[in-house]
Amino acid sequence: MKKFLIAFVAITALTSAASAADLAAHYTKAPVAAPITDWTGVYLGVSAGGMWGTNEWSSDETNPLRPGSYDNSGWTAGGLVGANIQVRNTVIGVEFDGNWADVTGSKTIGTPYNGIANNVSSINNKIDWTAHARARLGYSFGNWLPFIAGGAAIAGVHDKLNFIVPQTFNGAIYPGYSNSATRVGFTVGGGIDFKVTPNWIVRGEYLYDNFGTTAGRSSPATFNTEQFTLDTHTVRAAVMYKFD
Repeated sequence: MKKFLIAFVAITALTSAASAADLAAHYTKAPVAAPITDWTGVYLGVSAGGMWGTNEWSSDETNPLRPGSYDNSGWTAGGLVGANIQVRNTVIGVEFDGNWADVTGSKTIGTPYNGIANNVSSINNKIDWTAHARARLGYSFGNWLPFIAGGAAIAGVHDKLNFIVPQTFNGAIYPGYSNSATRVGFTVGGGIDFKVTPNWIVRGEYLYDNFGTTAGRSSPATFNTEQFTLDTHTVRAAVMYKFD
């Protein structure tokens, strides 16, 4: 009996040791969760891209109005500053940008116009600069941050109507209409930011800007009322540095 107990204890000890060894061999540490990328902070950057849009012109010289639609296109480049606050994966921010622009468009108006059968005129539009003040909302996927944005859009715009032939009608000279103004509207868009390093960020984005309608009378002041409606599209890239 004594020998039997000794053998039983020995077998039990060996079995326990083998089970412990087997568990150790199959034990795997739980994966460590990847750290959440921190987008909180202030950043500065530069951007550049292409810009194009549509101008709608109309005049009350005839009834109904004689509308004319023409396109403009060009480039834009500038700087930006912004700030983000991150709550879990949600990123909320504000951003301001200012840009040089060289965006132009024109169209020749056929006959008749101003009640003259052989009248030829042209309409022109030029955007010299733009600026935006936007709120942003994004969702962080680690180093990737897709976002939507919207806010106010401002632009320096020059609209012009030229009377080419004739410039004189009933003894009066009509030089046309010319107006340079700061146009204010709204902007909406979206894009995606990518962190190349913890501080350097690259971006691609799209913006739609609507600057509404401006109106004025051709010279002399008793002549036609001209209206110009403008909206634009911008696709641009940016490089930014985020401060810790």
